[in-house]
Amino acid sequence: MVDSARLFLTGAGSGIINDYRAMIENSQARPPLAELSATVSNNGTSVTFNVTVTNNSTVTLSSANKAAVHGIVYEDYKQSKTNFAGRGSAKADITSLAPGASADFTITVPISGVKDPAKLNYVALVDYKAVGTKNNIEEDPTNGLYDQLNAIRIEPPFFVSPSSLEFNVKSTDIDMPELEFTVGGDAGQTWTASVDQDFVTMSSDTGSVPETVLVSVDKSKLEVGVNEATITVTDSTGEYTADIAVTATLTLSEFSVVPNSVTFKFTSDDPVPSKSIIVKGDSGQTWELSANEDWLIFSPDSGEMGKTFTITVDPSKLKDGYQEGIVTVSDNFGYHNKEIKVKVTYTSGGTVEPDIHLYLPYIVK
Repeated sequence: MVDSARLFLTGAGSGIINDYRAMIENSQARPPLAELSATVSNNGTSVTFNVTVTNNSTVTLSSANKAAVHGIVYEDYKQSKTNFAGRGSAKADITSLAPGASADFTITVPISGVKDPAKLNYVALVDYKAVGTKNNIEEDPTNGLYDQLNAIRIEPPFFVSPSSLEFNVKSTDIDMPELEFTVGGDAGQTWTASVDQDFVTMSSDTGSVPETVLVSVDKSKLEVGVNEATITVTDSTGEYTADIAVTATLTLSEFSVVPNSVTFKFTSDDPVPSKSIIVKGDSGQTWELSANEDWLIFSPDSGEMGKTFTITVDPSKLKDGYQEGIVTVSDNFGYHNKEIKVKVTYTSGGTVEPDIHLYLPYIVK
């Protein structure tokens, strides 16, 4: 099929290659019956075509003959038996365009499956459903096939793809994920890039097209939750600018201590009490201990997830009566500080005063 099925073949005979070549030569020798001029912009998820059509044919292009302007995006990519892979297409219907008249059309084409944005190609064409077309050589006015008046390839002046980057980081991650964006356009163009938040890192902030830039994040500069930034890429003339929305979500790892409260009640004649604490959480973390009172003793003072430590006290530093202290368990990444409250009642005389409960009689008159 050539020229939107102005010329076509059915079957696969021995001479199909020569026949197909003849159709292509016929198309190339035919003068265009419409003038097209167009620009494109690619935001990574869709391509916008702005096309001006001048109808140089003798046919009024209209909805009656299903006339339309088409935007086609394909990629130089080997797929199955072809070196080209379609990535998206869309059309704008022509309501009425008389011979000699011109009109502007905007077409938005969603694209998907792109492997390398620098290898995308952009085509605009105009066609309509013809009254009479040629089936090979013989005239067949009943087949109702389409006739293509012209088609052009469009070179994007400047593009940046994709238009957004999304990072998901956990507080235990050591290696940060890397994503990339591509800068493309006319040969010889240069570009510069800037970012409005310091948690975003780029492998380069200047270059020549085409170029691919690696983007990552600095975990130490992320807040817990969603962090947003914008990368702005500008061509050397300052005429074209593209923004890339960056989202980095930092999620805290699991980290807990069991139990989170300890109570000791003893005298100077009693064995010094102690309590085991287990630290639980995601692998890759370690922990270390600190205390706010010098009478608190713990061992060991650091360890790995799933390991225990023991809390006890130094009676020589306790005062008689009730006192409280805090043991803090911190992760090695600096995101968690879990507190264990240690409540101590100590009697140096050897006898712990019993708890006294006074019950008043209930009198009903």
